[in-house]
Amino acid sequence: MIRSIALLLALVLAPMWGVAQEPTNDIAFSTNVIDLGTLSRKDARQVVEVEYTNVGDKPLVLLEVRTSCSCTHIKYDRRKLMPGEKASMTITMDPSKAPEGSFYRVLQVTSTAPGVRNITLKAQII
Repeated sequence: MIRSIALLLALVLAPMWGVAQEPTNDIAFSTNVIDLGTLSRKDARQVVEVEYTNVGDKPLVLLEVRTSCSCTHIKYDRRKLMPGEKASMTITMDPSKAPEGSFYRVLQVTSTAPGVRNITLKAQII
């Protein structure tokens, strides 16, 4: 009886032993929050580099980086990143175009990795 159960389990589980993991696609950022501190509307444009890495098993491409403010511009590399490869995006914020007070914007990053990733940009504008 025990041999029959063991044989049955072996037959049922055998196909799972040989199943390879499907490649994944994922991205990691050097930071998810950028705090520019206190800025005057007369200050120069603030430029920040954010590095990102393909931490998945297959090629990664940044498709779009969105912001909801005309005071923020983003330049990013649109080339295909192989697993383990790094690139960076340049985020430029113009304080003269930002509203006074607490400044809080979420940059939405869409790539070939599943889901939308967010990077928060914040400052106090005086």
